[in-house]
Amino acid sequence: MSEQRSNQKKLSTLGIAAILLMSSLTVMVGTAVTPAVADLGRVYGLGNYASWLITTPALGVVITTVLFGRVIDRKGPYWVAFAGLLCYGAFGVAGAYMPGVAALLIDRVLLGAATAAIMNASVTFISAFFQGEAQLKILALQSMAMECGGVIYLSVSGMLADISWRCPFYIYGLGFLAFLGLALFIPRVPATAQESGPQTGGTSETPQGVPVPLVLLIAFLGMLMFFTAMVALPLYLQNQLGRSPSFTGYYLASIDVVSVLAAGFSPNIVRRVQEKGCLTIAFASYGTAFLLYFFLGSTPLIWAAACFVGIGFGLSTPLYNNLIVNKSTPSNKGLNISFCTMAMFAGQFLSALLISVTSAENLFLIASLTGFVIMACILPVAKRYKR
Repeated sequence: MSEQRSNQKKLSTLGIAAILLMSSLTVMVGTAVTPAVADLGRVYGLGNYASWLITTPALGVVITTVLFGRVIDRKGPYWVAFAGLLCYGAFGVAGAYMPGVAALLIDRVLLGAATAAIMNASVTFISAFFQGEAQLKILALQSMAMECGGVIYLSVSGMLADISWRCPFYIYGLGFLAFLGLALFIPRVPATAQESGPQTGGTSETPQGVPVPLVLLIAFLGMLMFFTAMVALPLYLQNQLGRSPSFTGYYLASIDVVSVLAAGFSPNIVRRVQEKGCLTIAFASYGTAFLLYFFLGSTPLIWAAACFVGIGFGLSTPLYNNLIVNKSTPSNKGLNISFCTMAMFAGQFLSALLISVTSAENLFLIASLTGFVIMACILPVAKRYKR
C-alpha cells in the first residue's frame, strides 16, 4: 500500500477539523477588522486609506509565500504550519496595541507572512492525504470552513467593534487554538510523502490543457473581484449610506453564508459542467453583483448583490488550488501552491489600491464589466487549449 494511502488512513476526523480550522483563519486575516476600519481610519488619521489595513496582510503573503512553498517542497508542511500559527496569533492580537501607523502596518505585513505559511501548509496537507474527487470535496470543505469562519468572525467582529476598535484584533487569538489542533491531531507529513505512490494530483509530466500561468491569472482576478467588494463596501455602507459597524459586519457575514452554500454545491456543479463551466457561472455572478452595487439605492438590491458575490466566491475558490495541484508534479507542488496563494492575495492587495484611486461607484462599474469580460473568455480559452 502506498505511503499516501497510509497517510490518508492516519488522518482522523479531528485532524480534518484541525486543517479546516487552520484554513478558516486565512480568509479573515484582513477582514476580521473590517467593521472597525472606519474607526481605525479616524484613530490613526488615515481617512479613506484605512482600507489598506484590510489588505496590507496580503502584501506579507505575496512577499513570503514562495519562500514557504520552497520550504514545504524540501521539508514538508508540518513545521511551516507550526511556526505560522504561533506567529498568526501573536502578531494578530498585537495589532490592537501598536503605537502608530507605521508599527501597525509592519505588524499587518508580518501577520500576512504567517498567513502565507498557514495557507500553503493547509493545501499541502490536503493534497498529501486526499486525491482525485475526494481532494476536490475536501478543498470545497476548506472553502466552506473559510466562509463559515467569515460568518462567525465578521459577526463577532461587528459586535466587538461597537465596544472598541481594539476588540476585533482579539479574534486573531484563534491562531493559538489552531496550533493546538495541529500539534494534537495532524500527523507530520515529510516532503517525500508527496513523491511516492500513485499521484492523481500530479504526474511525472505536467498535464496538458490550460497552462498553470492562466490558472494563476484567473485566481488573481477572482480574488480581485471578491475583495473589491469586501474593501469598498465597509466605507461605502458606513460613510455614504450611514450604516453602523454592526450592520456592516452582519452584511459581510451574509456574503459568507451564501459562499458556504455555494462551495458545498461546487463539486456537484463541476461534475455536471466541469471546472470551466463552474468558473463561468462564478464570474457571471460577480459581474451581476457589481452591476447591482452600481445601482445601489434600495435594500433589496443590497441583499441580492450580496447573494451574487457569495455565489461567485463559493463556486470559484475551491477550484483554484484543485486545478493547480492537478497540474503539478510531486517535486514542484508546494511551489505551485505558493504561486496560487500569491496570485490570490495579490488580487486582495490590489483591491485596496483601486478603492484609493477611484470612487466606489466607478469601481463597481469597472468591476462589473471586468467580471462579464472574464466570463466571456473562459470557455473559448479552455476550448482552444483542449484542442
